[in-house]
Amino acid sequence: MSLLVFGHKSPDTDSICSSLVMTNLKKSLGIDAQACCLGELRKEAQFVLNYFGVEAPKMISSVSEEDECCIVDHNEFGQSVDGLENATIVEIVDHHKLGGMITSAPLNMTLRTVGCTNTILFSMYKENKIEITKPMAGLMLSAILSDTLIFRSPTTTQADIDAGKELAKIAGVDYEKYGMEMFRAGTSLDGYSVEEIVKMDFKPFQMGNKKVGIGQVMTLDIDSVLEKQDEFLSYINGTDYDMLFLAITDIIKEGSYLLYKAPDQVVADAFKVEGKQGVFVEELVSRKKQIVPNLTPVVENF
Repeated sequence: MSLLVFGHKSPDTDSICSSLVMTNLKKSLGIDAQACCLGELRKEAQFVLNYFGVEAPKMISSVSEEDECCIVDHNEFGQSVDGLENATIVEIVDHHKLGGMITSAPLNMTLRTVGCTNTILFSMYKENKIEITKPMAGLMLSAILSDTLIFRSPTTTQADIDAGKELAKIAGVDYEKYGMEMFRAGTSLDGYSVEEIVKMDFKPFQMGNKKVGIGQVMTLDIDSVLEKQDEFLSYINGTDYDMLFLAITDIIKEGSYLLYKAPDQVVADAFKVEGKQGVFVEELVSRKKQIVPNLTPVVENF
């Protein structure tokens, strides 16, 4: 039986690319592995796969107790495949905070404070002396550029920059031009419903006794979202989350507009801005390093 390699639900580019890159690494080391994903590919990830001629991962919705799993780009049961609690987790490679997973057997675990899972995978290829082909370099580079906003995000580390520049040479692209082309292809919201946009890059969190959802959409067409503010708020307020936040991130302005189901004071206290719908928060671009850490203590104490 193949080792199943997959990222989180509502997969972003890092999640999709990580599953493919990790699977290729495992196969290069003689391990039978299958790249999987837990949701439909977004436009950005599809652009990347088309650009570098790589087949999409196999979509799965659940696993069983017979399955062995390698998890990339997450480490929380709530963000992962259904049934994972009963399967065997043999390895985790991630760049997020610990999410409380408990396993019944020992496992390999690599967590590093970098901007992208593929930066870790890049080093794993190096450590294992595995050749990085042009397609694999393209996938790794794309994920790094996506997660770090072309090295503009505060999550960016020198390791991300060094890996990205080396991978760009192998992939044969100008990383700045390619990155903007990737964002243009991936941030068009034409054809998506309000619900699809909110869930596009969405993660649930438990903050104290509050069930909190945080969605983030990065786009070059902010107006197309803000023009439908009432529709977004109607959907957001109808969810079963105690609080829900949608960050609409402007890649050019390097900040985010916030729509939310929460008291205005929570937003005001967490981000030091006026608490009102659609407020712009300068330099707020990272859910992992800015949104979640800022919100957590405020929500827990509210």
